[in-house]
This record gives sequence, C-alpha cells and structure tokens, in this order.
Amino acid sequence: MRRLALILGFQILTGLIPSLSLAQELTGTDWQLLAIDGQVLDMSVSATLRIEEDGRLGGKAPCNSWSVQNAAELPKLALKGIRATRMACDRLAEEQAFFDALGGMTEATLTADRTLGTRNLVLAGPDGRQMEFVTDRMNSLTTCTTCK
Repeated sequence: MRRLALILGFQILTGLIPSLSLAQELTGTDWQLLAIDGQVLDMSVSATLRIEEDGRLGGKAPCNSWSVQNAAELPKLALKGIRATRMACDRLAEEQAFFDALGGMTEATLTADRTLGTRNLVLAGPDGRQMEFVTDRMNSLTTCTTCK
C-alpha cells in the first residue's frame, strides 16, 4: 500500500496523471465578479456565479438570485433564458448590465497563478465582451487579467 502511494505521488508530481479538466476546475466554486469589459467594478456592486456539474449556472446578481442551464459543454457557453427573482433594489441598472453581458458569453477560460494561489475565470463573447470572476475579490493578490 505504501509503495502504491509513493508511485501515485511520483506520477502526480511528474505530470503522468492528467490534471483536472477545465470543467472540473470550474465547477463547485463560488466566483465573484471582478470586471466587465476590462473595467473593475465598484466594490459595492456584488455579483456571483457558480457552475454546477450538471451544467447549471447560478448565483447572485446585484439585486436578485439567478440561474440558467448551459446548453453547451464547457468550456463553451450557451446561456439562454436566464431566470431571476424579482426583488427591487437601487442596483437594478447594474443588474441589467450584468445580465446583458452574461447572456452574450460563449466561452469560459481559467487562468491561475499557482505561486500566488489566485484563479481568474474569464467569460468571453464573440463580440469581444468579457466578464472576469475571481475566487476572492478581497484578496490583495487578486488582479484583473482583462483590464487595460
């Protein structure tokens, strides 16, 4: 048993066992919106995204909870028919901008800085629009990779 553990440990360290797939890396994480179209959002604007293994996406927009089924296979996105609760708040303009951008996203990519321990999820659309999410927006090491 000990020998098997040593062999597996060596294979993982040397890259003989493949790393997690992009879908596995993206699912089950609560992502916090950092930027839309290369512009970091004010800290008072909060939105989240979570991707589930079954292809469902959901989270919290600036005012309401939302969900949508991805009709494509990751890393591709086809997000039609986003559903949201209907609570009013003073951030409805920011919420509409969030949903407008989210509905046009067609691909997800993940960047990671293993040294810093940070990960950024970038959603992109065919028209050049982008949304960037991070795992910890308050982390001082978090940087925007899509910002100009």
